[in-house]
This record gives sequence, C-alpha cells and structure tokens, in this order.
Amino acid sequence: MKGDKKMGIFDNSKGNGIGYAKVPNKQNFTNEDLLAQLQKVEVTFGVEPEMGDINGTQSVMYYNVTEKFDLFVRINGKNVIMGKLGAAGESGVETALNLGMDLFIGRKSADTSKADHAVDELADIVGRLEKGEVVEQSTKKASVNTQSGEIRAFYMKQKAIAIKPKFDIFDENEDTVYHIDGDLPRLNFSIQRDGQEVLKLKKKLVAILPEYTIMRGDEKVGHIKRKIKLMRPELVGTIQGKELKILGDLLGFDFDIQVGANVIGHIDTAWQIWSDCYRVQVLDENYQDIMAALAIICDNVADSDGNNLGFD
Repeated sequence: MKGDKKMGIFDNSKGNGIGYAKVPNKQNFTNEDLLAQLQKVEVTFGVEPEMGDINGTQSVMYYNVTEKFDLFVRINGKNVIMGKLGAAGESGVETALNLGMDLFIGRKSADTSKADHAVDELADIVGRLEKGEVVEQSTKKASVNTQSGEIRAFYMKQKAIAIKPKFDIFDENEDTVYHIDGDLPRLNFSIQRDGQEVLKLKKKLVAILPEYTIMRGDEKVGHIKRKIKLMRPELVGTIQGKELKILGDLLGFDFDIQVGANVIGHIDTAWQIWSDCYRVQVLDENYQDIMAALAIICDNVADSDGNNLGFD
C-alpha cells in the first residue's frame, strides 16, 4: 500500500472527459468486490489496480496512470465514484497549477487527456459490471486492432510557411508517415503515404455549414457534416456505411472517434512533444488513413471557429 493521497480538483458532475464519473451501485459492491472485479479487466492504460486509501478512505487505486496522475475507484454511498488525483510526488499545489494551465491555454496536456479518458474507460467498465456483465476487457481495449496489439500514435503539424495548407504526420521516431497537400481555398486535400495518394478530402459549403467527403480513388468512403448544437460545433456522418460519432471536446481537441460500435481513434494535442501539434492515436489500423483525413476535418472546424491551435 502506498502513502495517503489528497483528492485532486475535479467537477462533481457526471460527464465525458472531465476526470470524474459516478455510477449507481446497483450490485451493492464493496471496495473489495470492485478490486476483485477490476483485477480481471484489461485496460488500455496498462496499470493493475490495488487496494489503497485516500486520506484514510479505502479506495481501489491505479497508481501512475500518467507521470502526474493516479486514478481511484471507491464506493460513496449509493454510488461508485472514480476520478483522477495527483500522482506520488505531485503535490496538490502542483496538480492544481497543471490543471489551471490547461484551462488557461484552452487545451489539455497529454497527462490530463490520458487520465481523463482513463476515468471514462473505468466508468464504462463499472457501468457494465453494475449491469451484471462479465467483463474481461474494456470496450476501448477490445477495439484495439493493430499488429502490435497496442494503440499507435502519430503527430500532425502544419508547415508554418506555406501559401497552401500543407501537413506532415510523423510517427514517434519523427519519420514522416503521411504528407497532406491542400489547395488555396482549403476545399481539396490530397492525403499521401509513401508518395502515393491514399485518400482525397473534399469540402463543400452547404449554406453556411460545410460538408466533407472522403474518397479513395472513385470510391466514397466517408461523408461528414458539421452541425451547430448548443453553441458548439458537432460533426456527424458515416464512415464506410457506419455512423460516425465524436465523443468529447471537439474545440478543445480532446476526443474519441467512434465508427459504429467501436472507438477507432483518439485526437488530442501534444504541444509538449513538438510545438503546436496534434496527436492522432489509432486503435484500428484498418482506419489509419481515414484517421488522417478526420484530423484534417477537425482542424478545419476548429480553425473556422477561431479556436485553432496555431495552425494558420
């Protein structure tokens, strides 16, 4: 058992990507029950749970989910609550400063994003357990379909000096995987891998709101529309005949991309790796090229709302 933890700062409302969640405890689980159940479940963030405490309150702990954050799960009255808090060696002041900086710059650090989405992953697991399901993998872990069995990460950065939009997408070794050329009005993009065009992206203005079409040769593989919902943009559409959903904060660039029933990828910012770039995480390599196209669409939407991250 590790030392006592101080609670982090988080919203007390239930929602996606906020670093806190609660699920009604319909099964009357104890903390010991939760630990026994959660020890059987594979998760994408690769940490095993153990029993610990937060200032003397028994809690199931996932230590060092990131360099800065631990996760906790525990019974609280009639609910199971879970959230993030400062990891060992991170004081409450340091954690608050990090969270405050995220709010100030309008985007999350990689640590915050990973911890918040790990909380969402745990909430999905606990919700399924409370329904009486036998759970061996999180829904997100079950969606991983790559040769290595791990999520692949790429990084997208626009070239700073260019009349026409030009993007490069790198792997973790900084080797270029994709090159993307756009035309001057930003209506057509060519997505190239190893010097060969793999997809085309076309933008069409319908009234004020744009529509996007993803083409592979003469085949239409995706159609995405932008809508306005409660003063925030929303993307809806289809990919290969399946419904597309954006789960999370589109303008804050911290969201999952779901096609049909499966999460195929995640997009957030990775400004501490290279200045002002997006991190594109691929869960299913069958959609890797499409994830590159979706990153361009999301950047275009953020840019048109005056919320670009320095990609002019």
